[in-house]
Amino acid sequence: MEIERIKLLVRPGASRNSFDGIYNDRIKIRIKSIPEGGKANKELIRFISKKLGVPKGSITIISGKNSSLKEIAVKKLEHENITSILLKD
Repeated sequence: MEIERIKLLVRPGASRNSFDGIYNDRIKIRIKSIPEGGKANKELIRFISKKLGVPKGSITIISGKNSSLKEIAVKKLEHENITSILLKD
């Protein structure tokens, strides 16, 4: 099993969940949930796990739990480029 680290720029309170390209060296993601009581972080993990087709438990927020600048770790079984999958429509 391999772990890939991904840097994110997360914007909570959006009208819908979406991937919004790259900003600096981070994937920009808009999340519907508000950043209150961990709701946006839970929604972020759910959204990414659905897009990647991996269990929510395979995704961990490594840094930035209280910030819009986050880094996540994704456990993956195959040698796939996760960034490409997330940005693919």
